[in-house]
Amino acid sequence: MAVVIIILAAIAAFIAFSYNSLTKDKNRIELAQVELRKYEEAGDPKDIDNARKYYAAVLRDYNTKVERFPTSLIAELFNFPKMHTDDFDEGL
Repeated sequence: MAVVIIILAAIAAFIAFSYNSLTKDKNRIELAQVELRKYEEAGDPKDIDNARKYYAAVLRDYNTKVERFPTSLIAELFNFPKMHTDDFDEGL
């Protein structure tokens, strides 16, 4: 019985950690989008390029978590979709 409780606690901890991590990354993407728009409006090419690189990196990290096992199970369970952008080349 104790082993079952330990296993269930480990599964619950994994789900909580993965959900929190995916939520945090999704929020980072939204903040990076806001920053990118701000720099695009300001018009400084160097700042725009840096903001695009940061946005692409955050998006890549999030998508990696969504695609890789075991966090992919949590992403599917809680509907965290893979995110795409057509605004610029992610290979910056």
